[in-house]
Amino acid sequence: MKRLSLLLGALFMSGAAHAIDLGGMLQNLDVNKVLQTGQKLSAATQEMPVNEEIGLGRDLAARILGTVPPHPDPAVQSYVNQVGRWLTLHTERPDLPWHFAVAGTDAVGAFATPGGSVIITAGLLRLMRDENELAGVLAHEISHVVQKHHVVAIMKRARAQLATEVAAEMASQVVAKNPLVTQALLGAGMNLYGSGLDQGDEYAADRAGMVIAARAGYDPLALIYLLTTLDSIGAGEPRTQLMFATHPPTRSRIDALGAVADQLGAYKGSLQNPQRFAQIQESLLK
Repeated sequence: MKRLSLLLGALFMSGAAHAIDLGGMLQNLDVNKVLQTGQKLSAATQEMPVNEEIGLGRDLAARILGTVPPHPDPAVQSYVNQVGRWLTLHTERPDLPWHFAVAGTDAVGAFATPGGSVIITAGLLRLMRDENELAGVLAHEISHVVQKHHVVAIMKRARAQLATEVAAEMASQVVAKNPLVTQALLGAGMNLYGSGLDQGDEYAADRAGMVIAARAGYDPLALIYLLTTLDSIGAGEPRTQLMFATHPPTRSRIDALGAVADQLGAYKGSLQNPQRFAQIQESLLK
């Protein structure tokens, strides 16, 4: 498709030297077929059924982990899944096929994909002081999935891409359906992880994540503690650059959570297991 678009662009730009019979081309188009295709493409990105959300999320998670492989210690993976799945039971979407993974990189970051896949990096896990902070990060990412932040953002970007792609389809008389939509969604999704969600979505996930952590028995203030650690590191270090580039200023996030912290301050959290967290961190530091 990209090659076709470039070819069409070259043809139109060279119109002065080589006359193109656009009128004849348009006359030969099956207008009804084109209109139907446009309608199908639009409908495919207006709403996303849960099964398609899950499929898209798995594809995106596979692409991310194909770039940054999982941490090789199964005990680390199992532990993060235990904490993460417990948190999901306290959300409005507990029945999604939730999966949690630790990426084996020193970079500091966390990602969620539609349908219930959550990835955090070993670099971020090493910075945490206890299980409460892990729960805070996972709950933040879980909130993105529960509130479908990535789904909405991906569909918005895909619609913009498809608007130009459908024009190319008309010119070449090639009517595609699923492959075109799939590639647009996957492309929009991968681009999203490089540019970040809307800042409003990040603030919303911070707030909702604190509530989920509190419901699950963890200290809801732990997210603030971890953000304070990250703020002290700053964006100058290469390992933190992507995280700071794709999220609102850390100090602003801490300040915004102040009101929520006042409401949830009574929940001190009693669920954390210091022993198992210490064992996992020791494994990460080997």
